[in-house]
Amino acid sequence: MASLAKSEPVALPPSLPAPVPFIQEQDFAARQYRGRRDHQEDYHAFADTSEPDDEPLTRLLLVVGDGLGAHSGGNVASFLAVGSFIKSFHDNELSISWRMRVALEAANETLGIMSSRMPDMELTMGTTLVAALVSNKTLYWISVGDSPLFLFREGKIHRLNADHSLTPIIEERVRKGELTAEEGANHPERHVLQSALLGHPLTLVDTTTEPFNLQKGDIIIGASDGILTLSERQMEEMLSFGRHTTADKIADAIIFAIRRVNAERQDNVTVGVVKIS
Repeated sequence: MASLAKSEPVALPPSLPAPVPFIQEQDFAARQYRGRRDHQEDYHAFADTSEPDDEPLTRLLLVVGDGLGAHSGGNVASFLAVGSFIKSFHDNELSISWRMRVALEAANETLGIMSSRMPDMELTMGTTLVAALVSNKTLYWISVGDSPLFLFREGKIHRLNADHSLTPIIEERVRKGELTAEEGANHPERHVLQSALLGHPLTLVDTTTEPFNLQKGDIIIGASDGILTLSERQMEEMLSFGRHTTADKIADAIIFAIRRVNAERQDNVTVGVVKIS
């Protein structure tokens, strides 16, 4: 009779490290400044979107809306859009990229419904929106309008999402020599939006379909366009120092720097910061 071979123990696959929770103010924080405007028309929120089996705050959703001041109820529009986006994201179970897109469409539809119920308004309610879903390993985003999403990594700042204002078109004309640098910087249509949430079909949407990989030391900033008072060089110098401090101190420093510039037509500013450790 053939002898039975002694079975060898099966090695278990190495376990992945558990996701690390973010700590409020230390790892994520947000600040606002009204600027020279009569009203604050930005709205923002952080939401905990951790998986059921993970600890709370292992995955964050940051959403920033910048209400359109030339339209009716800009502050209401940003509030409604941000709230609707977060609710819709929680309510559906699709893949992350599709959840982000469905949530964006829900936010846009909400504004359309509210505008239809207030026919006396001269212009429909509108807002920009940028949403970032962040863990310690990956980032997803979706945006409409000109509100920027920045990544600071190894001393350099990078804008991750598209700018849906006319600014990129005007800057391209400057590069081609069709406008001088001064003409481009002061162009009256520089901040005109090509796309925004207005309750109409969306014409331009910037989004990720695959996760963007993050690394230790990265700083994510989601903001309204009022932050663009600061140049990339100014933000890089500030954030290089910020690598050794907390998210709340970084957000405070950005607002302080904008206040020091004291721009004559300073727009509302909202700054949301997430540090990857």
